[in-house]
Amino acid sequence: MPEKDCTLVSKDDFRSAVAHFATGVTVITTVDDEGQPHSMTANSFTSVCMEPPVVLVCVAHGTNTFGFLEKAGRFGVNILRKEQEELGGYFAKRPEDRQGGVEYSYTPGKDGVPYLNDSMVFLACHVVGTHVYGDHTIFLGEVDE
Repeated sequence: MPEKDCTLVSKDDFRSAVAHFATGVTVITTVDDEGQPHSMTANSFTSVCMEPPVVLVCVAHGTNTFGFLEKAGRFGVNILRKEQEELGGYFAKRPEDRQGGVEYSYTPGKDGVPYLNDSMVFLACHVVGTHVYGDHTIFLGEVDE
């Protein structure tokens, strides 16, 4: 068998490659110290197991949501409807780059985890495990609601 070139791919090439993977869009919600909602778009979401019901999300270090989620220990997964594509794009931006024109509202869920109104599905979770890998932390959340 011929040897395979195992040279590491560049960050830009890797980002471009994985961008071709079709996935649903979720918005992760959590709260800050004052109970105010914070949100970010995440496509790195998956179910882990059914008993108990556990999901995982990967959150980049340096995002506002990362620090709040780490401290709060709980988060919501809002699975968006096709019609909410613009909302997914809005929350994919840094908060300082988000410009108006997109309407949304929150409702507090279990333990104050914010539910993004009109989401197709909402899962309220508490963090049961984390794993730091590279520039992201993998959060395992047991589904409460």
